[in-house]
Amino acid sequence: MNNVIEQLIQNYDPKNSIDVKIAIREIAQSIVLIGLSRSNFFSKASFYGGTALRIFYGLNRYSEDLDFTLNAADDSFSLTPYIESIINVAKSYGIDLSIEVKKVETPIESAFAKLNTYQTFITLNIDERLINKLHKNELIKVKFEVDCNPPLGFNVENKWITEPELASVNVLDIESLFAGKLHAILCRNYKNTVKGRDFYDFIFYINKKIKPNLHYLKNKLIESKKIDEDDEFNIDILKEMLVERFNQIDFKQVRDDAQRFVMKNEDLSLYCKELFIDCVNRM
Repeated sequence: MNNVIEQLIQNYDPKNSIDVKIAIREIAQSIVLIGLSRSNFFSKASFYGGTALRIFYGLNRYSEDLDFTLNAADDSFSLTPYIESIINVAKSYGIDLSIEVKKVETPIESAFAKLNTYQTFITLNIDERLINKLHKNELIKVKFEVDCNPPLGFNVENKWITEPELASVNVLDIESLFAGKLHAILCRNYKNTVKGRDFYDFIFYINKKIKPNLHYLKNKLIESKKIDEDDEFNIDILKEMLVERFNQIDFKQVRDDAQRFVMKNEDLSLYCKELFIDCVNRM
């Protein structure tokens, strides 16, 4: 079955080992989703975040992690019953994937899918000149997380993965995804490094003329203690919050971070406070 994966990698038209590793990581992301789908994971959970936006809604940037939310709170939820299915899908394509479930005392259940980069390049018949540049213990990792006690109010659509095979995935609709991104912009603690990908995604939603799911956003802001349950919340209040946030942001950091993840060459030099405030006014 390696020929299927080899063809998928060739579709990326990789120019160097970094491009090949990006392709393999994204294929591994799809394998995780297929394995979860086969094990009926999506009867309980839904896919969201930047990778969901890239795979199912056409976002033009790389995304490293897979984020899921349960459709209803369940403190007893565990990823462990779903791991074997993911590993079996990987094996069916000749990929040796290991998965480690991370146990922490939080509502977030985490796991890491790992594969040895050097061995995977050999298995997939990657150009030997690229293989020779790899460290033999280097790993490609895909982190995936499930929020087991999520704020509710999101809406879900059924989507299909088509490569390397068909699989059904429940995904937050684009309005709910936009709400999640707005929550990240308003509540993420950037400390010394701004996550420019959040702002790149914001522009994506604005250009698509997407309206955020305000009910879901309010519930997420309440959970983060950004607002209280009895507070009034509407589009005008949201706009005021965004303008205040954008006035605090170092947009050079936004440009520098976002540029590293853009899939095709895009000029982000015009990213500035004034642009983002103009986008707020167009919401």
